[in-house]
Amino acid sequence: MLIQLIYSSTASADFSPAELTAILEQSIANNQANAVTGLLLYTNGSFLQLLEGSPAAVDATYARIARDPRHHAIEPHLRTPIHQREFSQWHMGFRQLDAATASALPQFAPVFEQGFDPQRLTASPDEGLAILRAIAGLDS
Repeated sequence: MLIQLIYSSTASADFSPAELTAILEQSIANNQANAVTGLLLYTNGSFLQLLEGSPAAVDATYARIARDPRHHAIEPHLRTPIHQREFSQWHMGFRQLDAATASALPQFAPVFEQGFDPQRLTASPDEGLAILRAIAGLDS
């Protein structure tokens, strides 16, 4: 059995490009070791991440992230069983959302400009999944 988990969080500080690269490299290594795949988005000091894999591996990864002092206001929005991975091409895909991304996906421009609204994503978790799928589509 596989699951997908989507959560959002707020960065505890502004990250430099080098810090974001370090986070990504560590995430890829951890996820490869635990057979977790997914996608991480970053904009305006907030993260939206989708993790997929076995329930034990995804839950352990999420617990590790929840303890990471670089994140706060961590909110899970969706945890659902899946039949197959949607993001199998990435142990951890990453996109820092910018003006080019917003212009390519104008339907999500307010999200990119204001960051990920946890209340909105909790009320409508399918919107978070739609954002992640749309971003993944830009890279395929």
